Amino acid sequence: MKHAAVWPAYLVAAVCVAIALISSIANISLLGQLKQQQREVANLTERSTSLARSLSGERTALFDMLDSHAHHYAIGNGEVVTRGSRIDLALHELSEPPHGQVYQVWTRPVGSTKMSPASTFLPDARGVALVIVPADAHATSEVAVTIEPEGGSKEPTAKPLISVAFDSQ
Repeated sequence: MKHAAVWPAYLVAAVCVAIALISSIANISLLGQLKQQQREVANLTERSTSLARSLSGERTALFDMLDSHAHHYAIGNGEVVTRGSRIDLALHELSEPPHGQVYQVWTRPVGSTKMSPASTFLPDARGVALVIVPADAHATSEVAVTIEPEGGSKEPTAKPLISVAFDSQ
């Protein structure tokens, strides 16, 4: 009789162990999903911050272009605009560079004979590019654009497509 009374206890214990095992597996799975979601949220936050920074820079560049105090240097298919310490490059009708290549901006510091690499860029589908040049206009005497291998170069490898020397500001 005592053996018959033990079976329900073993059955309850086995069910509890099974529930604990299934709960642990589900918990591990949910923790993995949570960590994946946290990584995705962090990536999206980083992208959002980057886009906001980019939009802010483009908005500032557009204001610079419209400001009557800005210096405008016309080039064949656009212009270089300086205002204060900022340099912006606005181009249109720019063709897509050959596969595996990009446009690269170069700056020449005042008093130097060597061009320094700046940002690389591609035009949009309409051939338009707005580039915020990461250089101080007061310390820059020239801006140029070449076509370079994807990822850019440390020194220009081609003759500049665009070159603008600045007046002393």
